Amino acid sequence: MKTLFAAILFVGAAVLLLGVNIFFFHRPFPDGEISTNPEMRKRGIKCAKQEELELLRAQKGKKVCDGNYSDACASCGLYNKE
Repeated sequence: MKTLFAAILFVGAAVLLLGVNIFFFHRPFPDGEISTNPEMRKRGIKCAKQEELELLRAQKGKKVCDGNYSDACASCGLYNKE
């Protein structure tokens, strides 16, 4: 019982100490979203979805897959039937 009480007290203190700026000073929670965080944009970090779309736009019109792998390859959107 003492161990459980100590663990609950420790976790409560950790949450309180980690949230001091948010709870008491009403500062905004740090933005962790890659696409909207200005510091990540400044450093050139992009989310995987944005990088994938840029690659697909750069390869538009080029034959990326020849469709010889399986029938599923032809429906992936990268296979250009010519």
